[in-house]
Amino acid sequence: MTYPIEIKGKTKKQVTKLNLSGCKLTSFPENIFEYTNLTKLVLSNNRIKVIPADILKLKKLKMLDLSNNEIKVLHSAVFKLPKLKIPNVYGNQIKKFPKQVFESHLEKIIVGKNPMENEEIEKISLLCEVVADKNQFSSSTIKVEESNKGEVKVEDMKKDKNTEQKHSIFISYSHKDMEWLGRVKTHLKPLARYYSIDEWDDQKLRTSDKWKEEITKALNNATIAILLFSPDFMASDFIVNNELQPLLDNAKSGGVRIMPVFVRPCAMFEESGLSDYQAPSGKERTLIEMNEGEIDRTLMKLVEDIKHFINKNK
Repeated sequence: MTYPIEIKGKTKKQVTKLNLSGCKLTSFPENIFEYTNLTKLVLSNNRIKVIPADILKLKKLKMLDLSNNEIKVLHSAVFKLPKLKIPNVYGNQIKKFPKQVFESHLEKIIVGKNPMENEEIEKISLLCEVVADKNQFSSSTIKVEESNKGEVKVEDMKKDKNTEQKHSIFISYSHKDMEWLGRVKTHLKPLARYYSIDEWDDQKLRTSDKWKEEITKALNNATIAILLFSPDFMASDFIVNNELQPLLDNAKSGGVRIMPVFVRPCAMFEESGLSDYQAPSGKERTLIEMNEGEIDRTLMKLVEDIKHFINKNK
């Protein structure tokens, strides 16, 4: 059944949330895209098979619930919605994500009860938080249950990390590259849900801390070091003398894995002693020279390299 939506007492511009769950819909209602101020749209427990490209008209949409439908293909337009944070596609027939998902800014995606391979879900877990069936996603910390009313219940199940080696990730950067520190930490956050890691950068210092002692302690504990390479990084005497050199010395003894990331073009990379260490992207094209999708793919590769290192050293 497809029908136009009419809400008494409100204009289309006044409607920001719409719940059409369990309405026996086989497609999106014909005039739903005229509600351009929607931030939340619930179309769960219907029989919808296709997501139309017109979904792009709902540019303010933050939450889209399409759970328990009959969708086989996730239209790429969904991941082009500029405000979308949480798509829920639980209980459909989806096997793969479109490549546009890596250009999105999702916070969470709910994908349980879909015929997806573990590898497909793990790729997305590097981009955002993934909610999946425990038996579907081998490293998941999330259990999804469906009640007899068709409602989705999400329950955290903390993974036992006591038997794993703890890895400490030290991030060295210039304060002029603070934006890039934030981007790296966003990509690292999902990793901490599934692996036993600590991430340290000087933003964790507090007013009363003896900062040099804290930095030295973090350097000594580091098993992985991410270096955000830029002109300001190399211009900092403190970084070069107090962070870079101790890390290079530690790397020679196998105590730390160094992973440089080129955020801005910079000379003297070979002279710094870092030329032996592989970066997720070459120095010829730095993060600042990339588009958003390329940046996320590069940082995704960084996280994959860290994951590979952790698994190799279990």
